[in-house]
Amino acid sequence: MAKALFFNVPAHGHVNPSLPLVAELVRREHQIIYFISEGYRARVEAAGAVYRPYATIHDDYFDRRGLSGSVPQQVAYELITTAGEILPDLLETTRAENPDYILFDGMCPWGYMVARILGLPAVASFALPAPISPPPRAMLKHIPVMLPVLFRDILPMLFRDFGKGMAANKRAKALTKHYGLPPFGMIGIMNNLGDISLSYTSADFQPYADTVHKSVRFVGWTVNETAANEPFSFEHLQGRRLIYVSMGTLNNDDIGFFKMCIEAFTGGDHFVMMTTGGRIQPDAFGTLPENVAVYEWVPQIEVLKRAALFISHGGMNSVHDSLYFGVPLLVVPQQFEQTINAMRVVELGAGLMLKKGQVNAQTIRDSAVRLLTESQFKAEAERVGDTLRSAGGAVRAADEVEGLLSNPRYDSSGRD
Repeated sequence: MAKALFFNVPAHGHVNPSLPLVAELVRREHQIIYFISEGYRARVEAAGAVYRPYATIHDDYFDRRGLSGSVPQQVAYELITTAGEILPDLLETTRAENPDYILFDGMCPWGYMVARILGLPAVASFALPAPISPPPRAMLKHIPVMLPVLFRDILPMLFRDFGKGMAANKRAKALTKHYGLPPFGMIGIMNNLGDISLSYTSADFQPYADTVHKSVRFVGWTVNETAANEPFSFEHLQGRRLIYVSMGTLNNDDIGFFKMCIEAFTGGDHFVMMTTGGRIQPDAFGTLPENVAVYEWVPQIEVLKRAALFISHGGMNSVHDSLYFGVPLLVVPQQFEQTINAMRVVELGAGLMLKKGQVNAQTIRDSAVRLLTESQFKAEAERVGDTLRSAGGAVRAADEVEGLLSNPRYDSSGRD
């Protein structure tokens, strides 16, 4: 029986896609010890892994530091600082556990470093798109779209946190030198590759898939249905088409946006189901129209199985969940990387995007009408969904892990 330690960061978008892989590995009699914060314990144990807490990383790791995709250099700084703080204990623990291999999220530099310092087979889990190196000529066609994004989003973001980026690079250089590892820059801090790197998307969805690192394996989306057994009623649909609205788990506190959605669909022929993620209580909206319901939480997979349209912030998990079930998207991105996801959805013809400044009840309604009546959006969402399913999912990912472990480069203990 193979044994692994899995190191992850406390973020739904990074934990959720890893759990079907964990469940499949456990089914194959691998023992997985999963390091994460307390709030994820139940889901990790439901997947069959052994839960193990970090000493200093808690559920509010990102929130307490004000970290998000809008401040990537600050994120890199905090991640590499945390790696320096916890590596000595993690190395001691890993040596004591004597695993055959290490699993780690691509944004988890301490997991990468544990594997490399101890010479263990390393499997990266990529919840975000894999880093690419597109040729300049191929990028020319994107200039009309990318220039506004460059000046409005990318350059201000880089200059705003430039000092943190420099500090992150300095700390990473010192830390890797201390442990005798090759140096990595700020981008490498948040994109740690393994001997194999499991990307939970398809080569069709990934832009410039032919330029990614040779370690990357596109395994498709790993649908996490661990919450599917919790009771939830769909009786209010009464045969109507379902519009689902969710802004994820981080940027979901804009009550004005939800009110615009209510205004856009009040009295319509569709049933609208909105989830606020707990930051806004459903009773904050007062008396709702008959065709609108607001919840703190819904079983997203079960909802999307029934949905005709998903209005989303564009997080990678939500985008993949939607396309997996052939549901077109109206994406209202809240952060830079969500804008990139939204642009890819639009480029593939599987949805539309509204920028923050464009959002009002009328534009939401008009976009929804297009997405629900123009059949090409549904057809393209289904086509992309086919690629996410056919890539193999958790079974393919587990096959890749076992293929790595059977590599003659490693002996039965997992060491060179």
